[in-house]
Amino acid sequence: MLNNISKIVLYILCAITIVITALFFFGGYIDPDAEYVEPVYTNAMIGMIYAYFFLTAFCTLVATLWQFIIKLSANKGSAIKTVVSFSLVAVILIVSYFVSSGEEITLIGDGSVVGEDTVRIVDMLIYTIYVQSVVAILLMIFGPLAKKIK
Repeated sequence: MLNNISKIVLYILCAITIVITALFFFGGYIDPDAEYVEPVYTNAMIGMIYAYFFLTAFCTLVATLWQFIIKLSANKGSAIKTVVSFSLVAVILIVSYFVSSGEEITLIGDGSVVGEDTVRIVDMLIYTIYVQSVVAILLMIFGPLAKKIK
């Protein structure tokens, strides 16, 4: 039953994505003669991306919390590992926030300025992605080797 629900949700999300993407690319432009053309359905595309992002974040947090509660009742050691991994990610986020430059950026197209807080958050997320990518690559390389050594 649960498998059928996830398939139905997947098909609905795929259909929404296909429709909005088709509208974005083939729906025309607000001003076709402008230097930087903007598709008519840009706001719909951005709204869909925001909705998917928040839906994914919500589902991830709920599933993680649910698994943590199950692990806590079954095996406290496994639950502690979950808390430690979340704590490490939080430490990476905090350190990368303070390492980021925070220098205001002037955009080329319209000359608007991106503020210090926004630049710091973007830098923080980029640095976090770098660190997590390196850790994932190292685990892919050395994880099987560690199992063979045992």
